[in-house]
Amino acid sequence: MSATSHYAFQSLQRRFRHECKRFAENENKMEALVDGYFAYRDLLHEQQELSVLILKIFGILGAQTPSQTEQFADGMRRARNLRPGEPISSSDVLARLKLWEILELFLSAVDHKATTSDFRDFLFDLDIHRGHERVNAQAVNSAVKTHPEIFEEKSEDGQKFILLKSC
Repeated sequence: MSATSHYAFQSLQRRFRHECKRFAENENKMEALVDGYFAYRDLLHEQQELSVLILKIFGILGAQTPSQTEQFADGMRRARNLRPGEPISSSDVLARLKLWEILELFLSAVDHKATTSDFRDFLFDLDIHRGHERVNAQAVNSAVKTHPEIFEEKSEDGQKFILLKSC
């Protein structure tokens, strides 16, 4: 074997041992970090879910939403993949909400049970409407009937109630 070949051979053997050692060290470091990695991923997923809920509530409450810090708003923008400083309009959020989503949040705020009239009063009090008209009872009943996995109806003492099933 020539001197150059011998040097290359030994160099590659040393490099092999070195890289194997680095690989094993990385495995140990990765094992130590794996719980943190998955905890981070779980928190990231939870933040995305919370941001969806917070935006829905923001859309419903509109100008009556309690104020938050700019740092909080930046976190919401990141969670929703919006540009830094991009405004988030409650009226735009509300326009994208379906009536059944508003009803679901309303029921979650009133112990999961209310009448159609209670819900319509809530919409009126917050000036929430569809198109240029108030939401009528038929629209509410339709929202309930088209989402039987979320809502159910129950009569008590001649009064008809909408219940949230997820309770």
